[in-house]
Amino acid sequence: MLARAAVALDSSTVAEWIGAALERHGVVWTWEKLVLPVFETICHRQAETGASVEIEHLFSDRVLAALTRLVRRPARPVNDRPVLLACAAEEQHSLPVHALAAELATVHRLETRVLGARTPYPALADAMRRLSPAVVFVWSQRSETGDPAPLGSLPTLRPASRIVAGGPGWREGLPPSAALVTSFTEAVNRIREAIR
Repeated sequence: MLARAAVALDSSTVAEWIGAALERHGVVWTWEKLVLPVFETICHRQAETGASVEIEHLFSDRVLAALTRLVRRPARPVNDRPVLLACAAEEQHSLPVHALAAELATVHRLETRVLGARTPYPALADAMRRLSPAVVFVWSQRSETGDPAPLGSLPTLRPASRIVAGGPGWREGLPPSAALVTSFTEAVNRIREAIR
């Protein structure tokens, strides 16, 4: 029904369903059992017809709006240093970063900062110097954005920031200082381990 609402460009129903699922089932369930399958349906439709970009944009917009409402600084965060989340340079698929931030904030009481899509590596380095994050998570959806070399040139801070590369886009050759995660749950666990 959610996919049908998206195809009909019924933004109110899409927003209502996403919001209800987040409230009832949480971020991980909503992301894995609802959002990703609907995106798969939309992408399949795009591949078959060459159309439906407007459906993807509407659905993405409503998911982003629902997730953004959840990403607030917890009243008593468990981390002294924030978790910094960004997309690789030129990576436009930022919803996974927002979903991860929502899960970390609402369930695990972690303070996060989201830089979002297409974060240039010099800007990410500047943010690292200013925030001294405990963890830096960088998302790459597509192999065109998954060049691992810039991760090796991120600043070395004291205390050190743990670098986590997430997503299917990363090519081989990640620096030894960067951990690769390929699932939502693995990303949450790796970040939580780094905070302890």
